[in-house]
Amino acid sequence: MSLPFLNTAPGYDEELRNSVFFERGLHATSICGAVGAAVAVAMLQGQDEAGIASAAGIAASMGAGLLEANRTGGTVKRVHCGWAARCGVAAADLARHGLTGPPTVLEGRFGFLQAFCGDRAHPDAVVRGLGTDWELPRVVFKPYPCNHFAHAGVDAALRLRAQGLAPADVTAIELGVAKPVLRTIAEPPEAKARPASGYHAAFSGPYTVAAALLGGGLGVSHEDFTDAAARDPRRLALAALVRCVEDERCSASFPHAFPAVLRVTTRNGRGTRGPRRGQPRRPRQPPVRRGAGEEVPRQRREVPPGGARGPNARPS
Repeated sequence: MSLPFLNTAPGYDEELRNSVFFERGLHATSICGAVGAAVAVAMLQGQDEAGIASAAGIAASMGAGLLEANRTGGTVKRVHCGWAARCGVAAADLARHGLTGPPTVLEGRFGFLQAFCGDRAHPDAVVRGLGTDWELPRVVFKPYPCNHFAHAGVDAALRLRAQGLAPADVTAIELGVAKPVLRTIAEPPEAKARPASGYHAAFSGPYTVAAALLGGGLGVSHEDFTDAAARDPRRLALAALVRCVEDERCSASFPHAFPAVLRVTTRNGRGTRGPRRGQPRRPRQPPVRRGAGEEVPRQRREVPPGGARGPNARPS
């Protein structure tokens, strides 16, 4: 079964250049995920079309999730995916025992799309490609245990570190990202420079860049997002040097990719890492590791804009 309205960017609006859910502060994973889970469970239970439809209709009254914790704190987002799954199981069981959902739960006047997307709802998008376009092959893998908007900055910092950048030599860092990304990993700047906990650090552009420059191994790991790591004086000192700004080139490719440009000023000169193409929103292939990139003359190093993870991202 193909569910276009439950793709990796639910409610994406070309004019907004963002998800309508995100613009409204709603976490689509826990909202759309509840409906998707209900359909999946009902199918596994062997329910007929009416039962599956009722399961979706019931779950639409259950899914919920706000994104404010991304900005100002709170660990509630950790339960959003589990909550969606729980709602899906409960909705399917209720449908199996006779509870029914409204047949127009998606497109109705007081239905799912109107409630969550308002006048930007497009019911035709729900059935576009139904049965022919499959979303699972385009799922994006996250190589680092932090917010996906921070991954390109982490990649860039890791490359600079591999090329010999010493954190002690850094005097300033500029992280350029798409404008919509700033709200998640850069605002409010004071909170992002000093995350309240390891969980909050995962949504901080400054902290994730600092962790990548100071860390060990192949990249950042769960050990970089403990409460103790988030209080590490060296990481906080380096994060305080990071200034997050909009980069127009990054904004132009968002949301089909989540790129970043990282500029690091040192006592001896400037090292530049980017433009980074970042992880596409909807790759056709799983992510692969790129090579070390191209090295240009001393004090200035660049990686060409190609070589993206999953280069065949399909525009929505």
